[in-house]
Amino acid sequence: MFQRNKDSFAIAIKLVQNLKLITITSFLIINILLSIASANEKQLTLIYAGNMPDIGTSTFGTYSKLASLLKANRAENSPTIFAFAGGSLGPSPLSSLDKGTHIIDILNTLEPDLMTLTKREFSYSEDELILRSYEAAFPIVSSNIYDPASQKNLEGVSSIYIAEKEDIKVGFISVLDEEVVEEYLLSRIQVLEPKEIIQQQIAYLKQRKVDLIILTYAKDRDYYHTLISEKQIDFALRVLPTAEQNKQTEPPQNVYAIATNAPFIALKIRWDAHSSDKNLTIDIPKLNRSTLARDQATSQLIDEYNQRLNRLLNQQIGVWGTQIDTSRSLVRTQEIAFGNLVADSIKSYMNTEIALINAGDIRGDRRYTKGSPITRRDIITEIPFRNTVTKINITGAQLKEALEHSVSELDQIKGRFLQVSGLSFTYTLEKPPYNRVVSILVNQEPLVATKTYSLAISNYLAKGGDGYDVFMHNANQNNNAHKSPLISDIVTRTIQHMQYISPSVENRIVQDKQ
Repeated sequence: MFQRNKDSFAIAIKLVQNLKLITITSFLIINILLSIASANEKQLTLIYAGNMPDIGTSTFGTYSKLASLLKANRAENSPTIFAFAGGSLGPSPLSSLDKGTHIIDILNTLEPDLMTLTKREFSYSEDELILRSYEAAFPIVSSNIYDPASQKNLEGVSSIYIAEKEDIKVGFISVLDEEVVEEYLLSRIQVLEPKEIIQQQIAYLKQRKVDLIILTYAKDRDYYHTLISEKQIDFALRVLPTAEQNKQTEPPQNVYAIATNAPFIALKIRWDAHSSDKNLTIDIPKLNRSTLARDQATSQLIDEYNQRLNRLLNQQIGVWGTQIDTSRSLVRTQEIAFGNLVADSIKSYMNTEIALINAGDIRGDRRYTKGSPITRRDIITEIPFRNTVTKINITGAQLKEALEHSVSELDQIKGRFLQVSGLSFTYTLEKPPYNRVVSILVNQEPLVATKTYSLAISNYLAKGGDGYDVFMHNANQNNNAHKSPLISDIVTRTIQHMQYISPSVENRIVQDKQ
């Protein structure tokens, strides 16, 4: 009996020992598997920022706060890539003077891994962008630009870029909107349809065995979402156009956007480096931009720029005698008082019968209260482009064609919408584009299609900007437009002369809703 109990006890001891061995072995196996999984997993922080042309105080984010965000993330263990989305070299009060040089200077201190291009980078011509590219201590990337003179990309711009951090390689493809050529009167370059180019770039990046392929763009296309769903690219970064920012729509999967009210985001990215599916996960920590600390060194640099600008532009030139609203959604869709002020000013200066100013020239997107002072800064903020005014002669038929173009894309809030002086017109949205203008009066008289009228417009419109080819074909254009002052200077002189400024809406542009 005693021997049987002893044998049972020995068996029990052996079982416990075996269980311990199994447990230890299992623990070791689990740890080995976890180590393998950990070795396979890669992590990356991507800071994406842009659409920041104004270096002054902003509700939604400043360069000094962006600098603080970058420092915090770069101090963490995972590698960090900073991609700047552009949209910032212009227009702004200071850019109207230095054409974006100060933005490059500030970015150089923030050390982006790359900068991509949007339409705004062409605010002051291709040649100025080339100069900015040589001032930049970082690559500038755009994949579908073609310069016929060199038969390659614009000088100083790269077609593709691979950012390398530690053992991680990320390929960036950046697409520019084709309409930039028309909107910014670009004569040197072509912007190619991107589909074939993107496929070529994807093939190249896969040959280089990059970890991630990222597409950046502004104008949305179904094709881009197909690339994501087919896993030809891993995800996309987008600068959300202003017209889309107020739409309450669910963002497409794996497309991460910045906007005016959210100019920078941080993406925490993880993936399995040895899996064909990658098992990619992207988290976006919520940023409270209002409480982000300001980086002292960046703030000091910005303050120096603003102090110089203040000395130039803070001079009071008049007083608003009424409330003024230059909101983008208004100036591009209807008659506004400030638009009347600008159009009246250039009409008076050029001594013409009528005047037209495209809404895209008015960029302030601000409100001014009655009795508030008007400064030079206000006017250069509202009219930041360096456009001059010119005088041409057009027929009544050509004027109607221009007004039809003005109201052809109202739903898209385009800069082609015209603010007018010396005329009034009625249009309807019940008819198709280019057949919407119902009636036109020039100085209270019905338009005569065969009559010739003198017209004051910007040199931008005279060259066919915003699709106004009707002005290009006029044989009576004034070739001395370069001798004219800037439109912003003409408006400033008007305000200085009048002092108390009370423009109003006068039913110059009326929508027929019947």
